[in-house]
Amino acid sequence: MAAVLLAGETARGESTPDEADGRADAGGWPSPLRAWYTIIIIALVSMMSNIDRGIINLLVQPIKRDMVLSDTQVSLLVGFAFSFFYMICGLPMSRVSDGRNRKLILTSALAVWSFATALCGLAQTFWQLFATRGLVGAGELVKGPCSMSMISDLVPRERLPRAFAIYQLGINAGQGGALIIGGALIALLAGMPPIVLANGVIIKSWHVVFLLCGVPGLLLALIMMLTIREPARRGRRVQGQAPIREVALFVGTRWRIYVPLLLGIAIASIELFGMVVWRPAFFERTYGWGPEIAGPLLGAMMLISTPLGLFLGAMLAERFMREMRDDAMLRVCLVSHILAVPFAVAMPLMPNPWLAFALGLLALTAVGMSAPGQNSAIQIITPNEMRGQVSAIYLFSISVIGGGFGPTAIALITDQLFHDEAMLRYAMALFAAVVGPIGILLTWLAMKPYAAAVRQLDEQTTT
Repeated sequence: MAAVLLAGETARGESTPDEADGRADAGGWPSPLRAWYTIIIIALVSMMSNIDRGIINLLVQPIKRDMVLSDTQVSLLVGFAFSFFYMICGLPMSRVSDGRNRKLILTSALAVWSFATALCGLAQTFWQLFATRGLVGAGELVKGPCSMSMISDLVPRERLPRAFAIYQLGINAGQGGALIIGGALIALLAGMPPIVLANGVIIKSWHVVFLLCGVPGLLLALIMMLTIREPARRGRRVQGQAPIREVALFVGTRWRIYVPLLLGIAIASIELFGMVVWRPAFFERTYGWGPEIAGPLLGAMMLISTPLGLFLGAMLAERFMREMRDDAMLRVCLVSHILAVPFAVAMPLMPNPWLAFALGLLALTAVGMSAPGQNSAIQIITPNEMRGQVSAIYLFSISVIGGGFGPTAIALITDQLFHDEAMLRYAMALFAAVVGPIGILLTWLAMKPYAAAVRQLDEQTTT
């Protein structure tokens, strides 16, 4: 059977283990050097993804001013425009990633969304910027399924929390890098006169920020194409991708795990995206910190809190695994959510910006602890041939539900409940106080059935 699968992979243009990974260790895994290099490159791809996705967060005020938009319209550009196209294309492309060369798919997608980011720098109207943001989302939709599937084929289970910590570090480094790079570029371009191009196209400083942010991703795509090899797929039961019906049946029979787990992740993502998107505007409206001040500081906040949170989360997950806790991965998520909620509620209510900054740093550190566990949990309990499609559902919970509804939920509270943009701080606190405990409850509900699934998987492996 293994020979048939291997022949099938090779016939489709995918590599055998030796061809794909060079020297492997005794267990058939890629050599540590190649495995960790590939994981680092994948993390850099995720970093570029989140810079291109998140740079708009720092440009909310100038875009709102120049295009004469409401907070709700801005939230549609930041969240819905990206998430809608991500949602439309996500599942079909995730099925492709379950059966085709993931390296080629991921490299091509990186080039597409980087080009789309540059196109945002030419937008003159709300709908033009909406369309280019949608193209960014359409390009980024395969990043998660391909990346997570590849990582799961690069290192054994006991190393997954560490591998996904590096992957998540790239994501959060991109979010922080967007703020730092954006703040630096805004300061550098301050006072730049508008540039008038043909057909009345006017380029202002925020347009230039988009144009400059699109270039590095194109260079990284070239590096990835030349230096990364497609890893061999492991533990596959069928050739190619599993049928949608089989995936639906698998998830349906394990709904006690997937439903509360994915809903809990979605709820936590709604809170996270909502707070992250509006944090720069909150510091400007509440304390008078403009983007040139808030951007680098908030970026530094993420670059400090992210490695610390991921390190703590990965170490805690590995400790729980050594203690033979079958629910180790979700136990870390539960601890993370319980710690994060009080800090998230209190942060926008602080009397000065430095106290708000400190509590925001603690909240993000606690949030970061959950990433290694939840990423590993999805991969551990999902068969290889379904990982791309199940990962697409998982990332739908994060990017479409979280990214699409989080920014708009806070904007609606500000616009419709308080009717005053200066009340943004209270909208953020109210939002975190309502949403946070729901995420905690859902994670707790998923822990017991998840532990049972892990025990069943271990029993099947040893027999």
